[in-house]
Amino acid sequence: MKINHVLFGGVAFAVLAEAVLLLGNRTVESDWDRFSREHHCVAVAETDGSNRAGYQCDDGQVHYRWRQMR
Repeated sequence: MKINHVLFGGVAFAVLAEAVLLLGNRTVESDWDRFSREHHCVAVAETDGSNRAGYQCDDGQVHYRWRQMR
């Protein structure tokens, strides 16, 4: 087997894996949007200047989400 075939297969696998991860991420984000609406989540102060943001929800917990750069 030539090295070109191995490299091409590796790149193809990486592209396919990234596509699957991106599709999964959209599902998780839509689940969070639905949850935050149903539980009346309100943003609270940011923690330690990182990209995390906290949301106080009516279930009595603060849920932390990583903010994404869009």
